[in-house]
Amino acid sequence: MKKIAVILAGGTGGRLWPESTDVHPKQFRSFVSELPMVLDTYNLICKHYDPADVYVITFKKYKKLLQSTIESLPKENILLEPFGRNTAPAIALAQAMINNKYEEDDILTIFPSDHIIGNQDEYISAIESSIQAAAKTDGLVSVGIEPEYPNSQLGYIQYADNDIDEKLHELGVRKAKVFAEKPDIDTARRFIDSGDFVWNTGIFSAKMSVIRNEISEHLPMLSGLIKEIEAKIGAEDFIENRSYVYKQINSVSIDNGLLEKTKKLYIVKSNFAWSDLGTWDEYFNHCEKDKHNNVLKGEVIALKTSNSLIKSTDKLIAVTDVDNLIVIESNNAIFISSRGKSENVKDLIHFIRAKELNKMIK
Repeated sequence: MKKIAVILAGGTGGRLWPESTDVHPKQFRSFVSELPMVLDTYNLICKHYDPADVYVITFKKYKKLLQSTIESLPKENILLEPFGRNTAPAIALAQAMINNKYEEDDILTIFPSDHIIGNQDEYISAIESSIQAAAKTDGLVSVGIEPEYPNSQLGYIQYADNDIDEKLHELGVRKAKVFAEKPDIDTARRFIDSGDFVWNTGIFSAKMSVIRNEISEHLPMLSGLIKEIEAKIGAEDFIENRSYVYKQINSVSIDNGLLEKTKKLYIVKSNFAWSDLGTWDEYFNHCEKDKHNNVLKGEVIALKTSNSLIKSTDKLIAVTDVDNLIVIESNNAIFISSRGKSENVKDLIHFIRAKELNKMIK
């Protein structure tokens, strides 16, 4: 049995605008580490996988950016989407492009490229448990984090604490009951109080055959279109055909399209330090604070200021008499928000696009 890793490195990370942009999205930038996020992820995975079996899928327009970011990544391990169609098509396409290299029972693990991981030994242990469970259960095995606080920006998975093989139970494996994608804050609070929910990390393992069969069952239109692409691999018109077919694919996340529907979902309970760094609020939560509970980055002067994130790239930012504020300065723009509301940056981006001010988000 081989272990295969696919790192998802598409997307523009719009909720971390103005640092994350269409031209240079968050996965190719550094936020907490000194290294770009996708490189951190790749380096960590390659410590525990054969690098020949570690693939990265990204948008075609990011190919050169990916190559310059991960210089050691073999060109045959770069998988390209013509453009974005969310995570379910990306995973289905990635699998189709490597199918001929692997057996049906080899285990594929999907990794987001833009997460921050602490307690790396525990992280790897959870991945190994998910691989063991995927081999034994013929299921999709998601790595879950026991939640620390209610978060409305994450998915949650409820699990049952019985009907599982004893050895797998000892590894923290449980059968999933309910998948809930981004509940409101009151619902998230109830989930935590119930004690039988985990945060969904987006990391999951399954046999090659299981992923393909589950996509075929729950996303038949996607499955059929991906098969058309796969049939053309190696042909002279492969790239042209891939783009033509991909335009017909609907955008759908793997969470909504598959994990919410499958009857074969399991979880591995873990509690390694983890953040998906999806918003500036998550960035604030992850960073060390000063004595006034501020995160100050770059050239910043903050007087009579508390509970705030202020991040400068080029210019001096000077603030006084503010509380619970987010201020992010980049080359093209300045973003200001109340803390706890930074996910609403997506509304600003829609407005900017509608006003045809696209240079501000590039």
